[in-house]
Amino acid sequence: MNKSQKIQEIISLRQPLAQKLTTVEENLNHLQITWHKLEDYRNQLQFKTQDEKVLSKLQEINFSDSKTKILELLEKLSKLSSRFQRETLNIGVVGRARQGKSRLLQSITGLVSGEIPDGDRQHCTGVRSTIHHNPHVETYGEVWFYTERSFLHEIIYPYYTTLDLGKSPISIQDFANNPLPTLRLEGSENQAKYEHLKRYHIHFSEYSHLLKSPSPRNIRQEEIRQYVAQDDENGERIYFNYLAVKEVKIVCQFPNKEVGQIAVVDMPGLGDTGIGDETRMIQTLAEDVDFVLFVKMPKPSGDYWADVDVKLYDTVNASLVDLPVKLWSFMVLNQTNKDSKYGDNSANCQDLIESMTEKHIHVSDYIIANCANPEEVNEKILEKTLDYLSNNINQLDQKYVTVFYDQLADLQLTIKGELQKAKQTLNKVDSVESESKFDDLFYDFWDNITNDLTDLLEVLREKRNDQDDYFKEQVEAVFQECQKDQSIFPSLEEIKRRKNKEGDYARAYGYYIDEVRTGLSRRFLNLDDGLKKSIEELKIEITNLLADKCNLKGLSSHRGSKFLADIAHLIPQESSTLHEGFTVLANFELSYRGLIQYHIRGNLDNLKQDNSPLPKGGKEQDVLDNLQELYKETVYQCKNALDNNFLRVPSQAAFAIVEEFVDLVLRSKDAQRQWRKFLLTYRADIWTDTFQILGDNTRLRQQWIQLIEETESINSSLLQ
Repeated sequence: MNKSQKIQEIISLRQPLAQKLTTVEENLNHLQITWHKLEDYRNQLQFKTQDEKVLSKLQEINFSDSKTKILELLEKLSKLSSRFQRETLNIGVVGRARQGKSRLLQSITGLVSGEIPDGDRQHCTGVRSTIHHNPHVETYGEVWFYTERSFLHEIIYPYYTTLDLGKSPISIQDFANNPLPTLRLEGSENQAKYEHLKRYHIHFSEYSHLLKSPSPRNIRQEEIRQYVAQDDENGERIYFNYLAVKEVKIVCQFPNKEVGQIAVVDMPGLGDTGIGDETRMIQTLAEDVDFVLFVKMPKPSGDYWADVDVKLYDTVNASLVDLPVKLWSFMVLNQTNKDSKYGDNSANCQDLIESMTEKHIHVSDYIIANCANPEEVNEKILEKTLDYLSNNINQLDQKYVTVFYDQLADLQLTIKGELQKAKQTLNKVDSVESESKFDDLFYDFWDNITNDLTDLLEVLREKRNDQDDYFKEQVEAVFQECQKDQSIFPSLEEIKRRKNKEGDYARAYGYYIDEVRTGLSRRFLNLDDGLKKSIEELKIEITNLLADKCNLKGLSSHRGSKFLADIAHLIPQESSTLHEGFTVLANFELSYRGLIQYHIRGNLDNLKQDNSPLPKGGKEQDVLDNLQELYKETVYQCKNALDNNFLRVPSQAAFAIVEEFVDLVLRSKDAQRQWRKFLLTYRADIWTDTFQILGDNTRLRQQWIQLIEETESINSSLLQ
């Protein structure tokens, strides 16, 4: 099996790991949700209990540490998933500017300075590039741009925060159109960072159009440098596209055909003063890199491991805390000979190797090679790296996964312990004495509800043939509006125009009589408000009685229909007649269309041309006179019908529905037993001063138990 086949096998072995981690991620996200729900419910219980022992036990449950740990594990899981879902093994090339990174990448990939910028002056590479080997295509690139939003949040805002520049711009236009705030911080490093921000600001017009461009954009080989470099091949800084670029993918044929599914990641040289570069490098290393090549070019005149070198190493090491970088990195000392413009640095290469340990720079191996020599890079660096990956990456993957699962197991044990504390709040707290208290309180409740509802029913019985005040008020308002409003009638000019359109006055009259009838019928729809208000006022009266006199206010903060619906929702289905009583009353309504409309429609027959034709020879005034007379007569007939037949209907309906409600909730078989069972469950909500919130069989206890059991179930599935 050659290296290419071995690498392909490694990638295929990662796929089952990726699938398994998908399930772990689903379970961990589910655990996060239920853990938050349990904490929220604990907080509610703390406000409701007055028992010091229960309160103390609730406060002992530590939600905070586990919440933090879940977030940490979700972040690590994201890195693991990215690693195992990739279709390539990625080698990251890391180093400070002007150390030979670009020369090394050119030697590995066969690309030149047109695609991988190099130079001896300023920083050349502007953005991260990932270079993929594909032996079957011509070289091309794909460019991903920042959006305006991500550009502000990921690039610009960190400058404002780090440099203490005050309020950040609220939009991309705000950043572009207004002067930058004055830098108040002192120090050359802060000034250098501010100069970086100025570059984004000054050259905004030269790259801003790209922030609106779709990603990825396919580009030709000769266009690549314009998007990845800060300067042209002559060292002139004329390119600013890179300021809008998030990353670039380059596809080409590597000279070494055995690399197979390998990609190399070129990151901008560190040591520059761009804010956020270090954060982005850590993210790239954690998610997109399997192996690192550190590159340093010792000076022929003498060199040492500077603080910036050690910091760079520490930054890389911090990207994967659970997998020390010494297990997945080589140190490349870029060797130059005496004929080069740098001179011979061979001795200093060896000196730096010998001093690595004392600087706590630990890698799997070190390599001394000329990064500008493709043959030497292939033989000494690439082949050795591929061999190391082939022989060790599976073990590294397993180690990484094992550490994660160990941490997941620790979380599982921690949450199991906290859930045990949650259960301890449920020790039996009700006593025989409290059961006796419930009996006394239920007896008082039953006495109150039977007497109060019976008294209300008798009052409604006496009033059932009375006119309903709310409905009568609405009826009078509707008829006053009918009598006052003349807009329902056409003008003489409109009648004349309609006659000209229809051909004669009889047809125009027929058109308008239909229009007047429809308009009058629609006015009566307003009676719905009076009918609904009458019934809702009755429901409010009943629920005030239940809430205040019968002490059920702890079960709902509403009144009227909503209170009744809330109670119905709480009553278990097995308490069928009690549940039915509250449901029927909650849903009961009187409506105009269902109760009155059919009768009103019968009194609208006068407003039909067949029943009230226009006198022969009638003109526009006759049309209007007829319409007004018929309208007045019809309104009078409708009012008489309502006054004589329907003003008592709401009172009669009120008595009927309340009598049915009382029959169902008080007089039906097992009504008292159903009430007792229902109130026993919710006794702590009803009699808060007497019963503890987590007493046996209380609603809050049952919901607390349900949440604990749900969390236990999810927690136990984490490692499955």
